[in-house]
Amino acid sequence: MAAVTFLVTASFGSAAALGGISDAGEVGSPAERVITTGEGLLFPIDPSPMCEVFDNFGGHSKARGSGGHQGLDIGATEGQEVYAVADGVLEIQHTDLDSAPGLGWRLWVDDPVDGGPVQYRYYHLASFADGLEVGSLVTKGQVIGYVGDTGNATPGGHHLHFEVRPGEKQRYGSPEPVDPVPLLDIPTTCNLY
Repeated sequence: MAAVTFLVTASFGSAAALGGISDAGEVGSPAERVITTGEGLLFPIDPSPMCEVFDNFGGHSKARGSGGHQGLDIGATEGQEVYAVADGVLEIQHTDLDSAPGLGWRLWVDDPVDGGPVQYRYYHLASFADGLEVGSLVTKGQVIGYVGDTGNATPGGHHLHFEVRPGEKQRYGSPEPVDPVPLLDIPTTCNLY
């Protein structure tokens, strides 16, 4: 049997603080992934050479404060390819490096296979794929940009901020965001935190 060590930060009321975890546990086989491959929304980046998925939807946001993080962050190396997760139209291009998104896209999908219309947001890109502009039709899996650290991303903290916002287009505002993690087909090569 393999030994597994758990890193535990004790807090009031936690299992560690109450004495529930005292040392390394033993397992007979690797744990199954909660999120499996083969179904779900196309993963929005090339997972190689690095893929660190931070399940931080609803967490702290530099732009919105506590509870305001409206997507998930996928840590990667600068320049990793970013993909359209579905066939759709690039409706907004963010180009202001001083804005929270930095370089980014908003992809509108009118009729995805599994439901109604959805807007996908891709932020903190290093650059855009050649030949794309607002109004460009893109196909699922097409490269639309490259991972970076623009906008309010920490310098050197290369990642893709990815949002999923299902719902009809609105004259003012945007559809409300939902947690992307349960919807994504996360490659088993990615680390999920």
